[in-house]
Amino acid sequence: MRKRALAFFFVVFLMPTLLFSGCLRENNNFVYDLEGAPKNLDPQSAADAASRLVIANLFEGLVTIGEDGSVCPGAAESWDVSVDGLTYTFQLREDGKWSDGQPVTAADFVCGFQRLFDPATNAPGAADFTCIEGAEAVLAGEPAFLGVTALGKYSLQIRLSRYNGLFLELLSTAPAMPCRKDFFLETKGKYGLAGNKILGNGAFYLSSWSDSGTVKLRPSATYYDRAAVTATSLTLAVPSSGTTFSRFREGITSAAALSGAEMLALGDVAGLSVESSDSAVWGLIFRTDREPFSNEKIRKALFLDGDFSTMEKALPDYYQRVEFVIPKNAQVGGKTYRALAGTVSLPALDREGAVALFREGVAELENGISGLRLILPKDSGHEENFAYLSQIWQRDLGLYLTVEALSAGEYEKRLAAGDYDCALVSLSGNGGSPEAALSVFRSVYVLPELSALLDAASVEPDAKKAAGLYRQAEELLIGEGLFLPFYSQTEYFVSAAGVTGVTYRFDSRQPDFRYGKIG
Repeated sequence: MRKRALAFFFVVFLMPTLLFSGCLRENNNFVYDLEGAPKNLDPQSAADAASRLVIANLFEGLVTIGEDGSVCPGAAESWDVSVDGLTYTFQLREDGKWSDGQPVTAADFVCGFQRLFDPATNAPGAADFTCIEGAEAVLAGEPAFLGVTALGKYSLQIRLSRYNGLFLELLSTAPAMPCRKDFFLETKGKYGLAGNKILGNGAFYLSSWSDSGTVKLRPSATYYDRAAVTATSLTLAVPSSGTTFSRFREGITSAAALSGAEMLALGDVAGLSVESSDSAVWGLIFRTDREPFSNEKIRKALFLDGDFSTMEKALPDYYQRVEFVIPKNAQVGGKTYRALAGTVSLPALDREGAVALFREGVAELENGISGLRLILPKDSGHEENFAYLSQIWQRDLGLYLTVEALSAGEYEKRLAAGDYDCALVSLSGNGGSPEAALSVFRSVYVLPELSALLDAASVEPDAKKAAGLYRQAEELLIGEGLFLPFYSQTEYFVSAAGVTGVTYRFDSRQPDFRYGKIG
């Protein structure tokens, strides 16, 4: 992630001078749009993006992630890691408090992890933490010792059963947040489901939660760094009308995550602060459990017939043509993955070879090819970008794909159900993790060789060796025609004129307003 301040020229007669001002400048009141209404503010069980965004401002984990992507102290002021990388000992800060003034203790983190692995919680993020000793057994409902222990009031030890180079980064995410047992029991099964049924230890506390889903937060008087929190309030709004883009342009919101197309439409505005990241790779996956894409020859023919150099010329500037699978921002052991692993490449354009291979594949099918569906998310330019390749495949191979541009909710539902023949997907690593970027393939494909490579890489302590294993996984996906990479898409986080100190995690799409200022 890189940050830069843009000095745009401001055209007075096109835009009113009050744009990005007005109510935003009053009393440091921040406004940010949610993707939808939060459903559940329980860190251990929340699954939707809106809920997790609110949770990120209500709670603080053992560590936080700094603006440069580094791991920083959070509820823990320091920690030690054993030589084998399997034992973590955290010293919690003694001035850490819940919003009701009670101290945050090691026992609270023990309770959080116990709830995370309790089968009754049905925690969507539990799988990310199964490297913790005993976690898999507890999740399966078996009696087992869980490797999370309070060594004292402010001392916590976590033991892993296998090495995980991203474990510290994971501790900054919602599933690893603390939970105070006495408060949890008092909620009688309603924890996180109402405004008076949640208690956090972060920079803000929950002031109100409306029926429409809009949440208002205020700075917690008990937060250890309260003096540095300048926001008077933070309103996380569910728009009743208009889009996030239009609301930001009109000066209603303080900051927004925008696409490249929206940045162009925004035009030249003075004083904006912009962060950008090429944090994801977009490409095609295939249903290989049924015809026609169960046939390797047909998949590989698409790779050989893709005139990607011509496609690249037609892409907007905020898309960059790529041939690799793992995103640019991926890191292994704190080092840039691409620098360790080198590049990978797609097969060279070979139309004659593609046609011959495609015909061989079709001849091997039982039912021929008909009614194929490609699904992709709408309103992001993908349909237009894909149109060129679709036409090429129709012309050269006689392959016709019905392109279905779907709303975000329907798209996710269809992906989860496997209701597609091929799908345009985004590979984005949590915290820049190659494992997180490639993990989608564990469920999409039953491929023992790929699983073995990912398993080996996840426990390899040597960064260069781990990168080599991930590279083999990339080469396997491309070589077997399982993932056809197209482009990376630049994403932007924009703060209004006069707004400073707000940072953004592109991996989790969560802004941090703790140290934000207006004016």
